[in-house]
Amino acid sequence: MNYYIDISIVSSYNGGDQGFLNEVFAWWHRLPKRINNLKVFSKQDDKEHQVGDGLYAIHYLGLKPWICYKDYDCNWDMVSRHVFASDSAHKKWWQVYGAMPKKLQQYCALTKHMDKRIKKWRRIAENVSLANGH
Repeated sequence: MNYYIDISIVSSYNGGDQGFLNEVFAWWHRLPKRINNLKVFSKQDDKEHQVGDGLYAIHYLGLKPWICYKDYDCNWDMVSRHVFASDSAHKKWWQVYGAMPKKLQQYCALTKHMDKRIKKWRRIAENVSLANGH
């Protein structure tokens, strides 16, 4: 039996690849949130954006922690990306990174190009004095 799916009429329910795959393969049992936690927050007024304990995996949406600095989630620097910002999820990534063998860390580190780009955006963010302190 052949199946044809018109992907022009299928959309992701959460804007990510996992949401698209779940829509296409509706018969597939979705992974529980603690196994595939999407780092996206619907409440814009929530300044904390905390991720809970007991997670096995975080699906990082927006700018990834490995292209940001260790001290904060650079998604806070752009209002349009605040839905993806979480200092607690960011901290969890860097804890995992710190526990990695050194030979693996080279594949997950901030590149010189991204370092320059993030410094530029950090200066812009500092100049606009964002209300949430990021």
